[in-house]
Amino acid sequence: MKNKILSGKIIGLFFLFLSFEASAQVTRQPYLQVSTPNSIIIRWQTAIASPGTVYYDTVISSLRNNLEESQKEMDHELKLTGLKANTKYYYSIDDPLKGIEDQYFITAPDKGNNKPVRIWVISDFGQTNSRENKRRMETVDAWRSFNNNNYHANFVLSLGDQTEDDSASQLQNNYFNQLEKVLNNSPLYTVVGNHDNHDTLFNYLKTFSVPEGNEPGGIASHNKMYYSFDYSNIHVVVLSTEIYDDVTYKAQVEWLKKDLANNKQIWLIACMHQPFHSGGYHPTDDNESSQRRRADWLRVLEDDGVDVVLQGHNHVYERSYMVDNLIGKSTTITDANKINTGLGRPDIDGPYRKPAGNQPHKGTIFISCTGGGVANSVKYYPAPFNIFPVVFAGSDYEGSLVIDVNSNQMDVKFLCDEKNEQGGHIWDYFTIIKAN
Repeated sequence: MKNKILSGKIIGLFFLFLSFEASAQVTRQPYLQVSTPNSIIIRWQTAIASPGTVYYDTVISSLRNNLEESQKEMDHELKLTGLKANTKYYYSIDDPLKGIEDQYFITAPDKGNNKPVRIWVISDFGQTNSRENKRRMETVDAWRSFNNNNYHANFVLSLGDQTEDDSASQLQNNYFNQLEKVLNNSPLYTVVGNHDNHDTLFNYLKTFSVPEGNEPGGIASHNKMYYSFDYSNIHVVVLSTEIYDDVTYKAQVEWLKKDLANNKQIWLIACMHQPFHSGGYHPTDDNESSQRRRADWLRVLEDDGVDVVLQGHNHVYERSYMVDNLIGKSTTITDANKINTGLGRPDIDGPYRKPAGNQPHKGTIFISCTGGGVANSVKYYPAPFNIFPVVFAGSDYEGSLVIDVNSNQMDVKFLCDEKNEQGGHIWDYFTIIKAN
């Protein structure tokens, strides 16, 4: 009888242990969002709802600080506050005793700081099914190799189509599984793509945090589809091309005007999914939505001296020379629109140059980022527009962008999965220098 009672207790403890293991099982590794000088958001997912805890400290051997959720969750989201600017913190979601070497975050520098910033830009990364995961990993590996065998970026810009049809399983299998080593130490900022925009963005909105308030700089949008933030001396605006009702569309335009009127940063980067100008898979010249956005958005951006416009959607790499006020079609370009028709390469024809600050209408570079896991055949690219001197189309040309900002200089490089003739992965590059 005693043996039966003892066996029953052991079995009970065994199932209790299994229950604890299931509740603690992490189904999505931690990823970082919305970095400011004094705060950051850490998110992760578990198999069963439980109160999550983040342990963190500047010393890897002992994580003395912690923050715990007030209720049980499967999709965990904790905002750490009271942090020091430009400081490295190690963190853990399950072990208060010690951190992990590559699981950390570095808080943003103070606004207006000239500290060097490295940005990694991907697009259309989660689109299509998991058979493309090998190509996605090639994109990540090319980034790591270029980045001194390190996955860390000051922040990551993901230009839409994080999934094929707003599916939770696709987000995990096509996106997070491949980006895990990047996102557990690099804050992520996302753009809504047309493939994300299914089922009223249910999984997208549940999965990603964005700065709806004004904590990271800019004017609060109070809308998760568009927002802005400051990082060092850079202002980034994220616009949604997936808003189709007229009231919300006009609200976004009015917010953009207010946000840029308040901007005092040296550099301005604009991000969106569907492009202003492209000759790729979805040509823009005769597209009514693109025409409307050029008229309503581009004027506002150029009035504030936008430097670079980052676009996705078209599954090809296109990069313009420096232009201004190209509100019409690519075929309407005149000498008045041409600021600098060179390549902007310091070792060939010299960098692009702009006056110091964010002066209006001094030239903008448009970039269509090729997909990190999907690219179309060259047959889908009918003809390069005459504003795009650099075009790589075809299923072999997938990759990402690296943007380095160091005080008054911006260097941009396209990292292609395939090697170039010199045996490297840098297929395009240019520099912008701002000085009087």
